[in-house]
Amino acid sequence: MVSRDTIDSSFTTKEGGTARMRGVEEVMMRCKLILDQPDIVALVGESSSPTSAYDMAMSATGSEKTAKAARWLGVLRRDYPGHYAELTHEHSSPHPENTAREGRGNEKNLCS
Repeated sequence: MVSRDTIDSSFTTKEGGTARMRGVEEVMMRCKLILDQPDIVALVGESSSPTSAYDMAMSATGSEKTAKAARWLGVLRRDYPGHYAELTHEHSSPHPENTAREGRGNEKNLCS
């Protein structure tokens, strides 16, 4: 069986044109430029669409390259949400997982 993640597929738009669904590898490669920029990644997370991610990044940076990468990260979020979550978690979490500290004696059961 072939996964949607590994192939590109073409489809007809409602306007009668042809559009192409990009494979996850291509989309991830196109957004790689901004993965080390947590402020831009956060903008994409706050955006409502790939186009708004582009607009927000362009407004914040004035860089078309950065804005295009933000748009592709928005495409990744829309089309491959699992890969988006994994990728953004890897690049946004400088601390190891499960590092919560136990509260001191007087902090335990505060909500009880």
